[in-house]
Amino acid sequence: MTPYLALIVIIKAMPSELKPVTIIGVPLDLGAENLGVDIGPDALRQKAIVEKLTDAGLTVKDSGNIDCRDRSELSAGDPKVPYLEEILRVNNQLATQTHNSLKRGEKVVILGGDHSINLGAMAGASAATNGQLGLIYLDAHGDMNTPESSLSHNIHGMHLASVIGFGPDEMVNVYQPGVKVQKDNLLHIGGSDFDQAEVDLVHRENLRCFSMLNLLADGLGPLLKMIDELSQKVQNIWVSIDLDVIDSVYAPGVGIPNHGGLTYREVAAICDYIGHRCNVIGLDLVEYNPLKDNEGITAELGIELVAKTLGKNYSWYTNYMSRNQVV
Repeated sequence: MTPYLALIVIIKAMPSELKPVTIIGVPLDLGAENLGVDIGPDALRQKAIVEKLTDAGLTVKDSGNIDCRDRSELSAGDPKVPYLEEILRVNNQLATQTHNSLKRGEKVVILGGDHSINLGAMAGASAATNGQLGLIYLDAHGDMNTPESSLSHNIHGMHLASVIGFGPDEMVNVYQPGVKVQKDNLLHIGGSDFDQAEVDLVHRENLRCFSMLNLLADGLGPLLKMIDELSQKVQNIWVSIDLDVIDSVYAPGVGIPNHGGLTYREVAAICDYIGHRCNVIGLDLVEYNPLKDNEGITAELGIELVAKTLGKNYSWYTNYMSRNQVV
């Protein structure tokens, strides 16, 4: 048997733990400038995400959306961290719901919204696991700026720094005091557009990042080893998927389209590997912008990646076969 076939056998031989899945929608767009991501959660529902995940073998409950105020109702406040007060309010509520769902023994799928909602997701997950948590973060961008280093001052480019303990106290200490994920338990995948301050932070703190350049130079092998190492180190894994990590050929419907991102084959393989090798307790799927999508292909891919990350199989092929079953 070839090593590749042996790897497939190993993956398929590891059944995922069956737990109910709770979906939480967070139609927040205050952390970004690209309008449209606020309708992402409901657009994914219109694309039948609940039904398709159920068909993939998951038990799914939709808990609806967290209420998010529109920017027209708000003052931006401090220009270095615009709309911070409302972003923190939403993330505190999200942290509470995430914490409660995980403590009930459920897995959590959070639909964004912009990526700043990861702050509340990680706060709730960290509280539920007493900090015994790893984060696999797929994104073309670093999201590790601070109010002082950020060029755009969009909070969706700052929250990951706060999750690992860098940034203003009110962001680091959202929901409960302290770091949400230890910096050694972060694995960033697919980066291609880091600001210099983020590059400096990565090198200074020796953060684990597997960039697009790493992928082009070495293939997926080293990344799969890094995923295994993190899974063996911490029992609980959270996965954060910014759809802009994927090349715009496959995912045009995102806040910031990426012309040099992961291919369908690469991102599907990564999520499938995570789903069968890690104890994934939850994930967030963010930055879906249906206003930029092309016949729903980004939404369909997002649903597929959610299923794969949770250890199940949903794809255009399984969807085609289910629609053509003879009863």
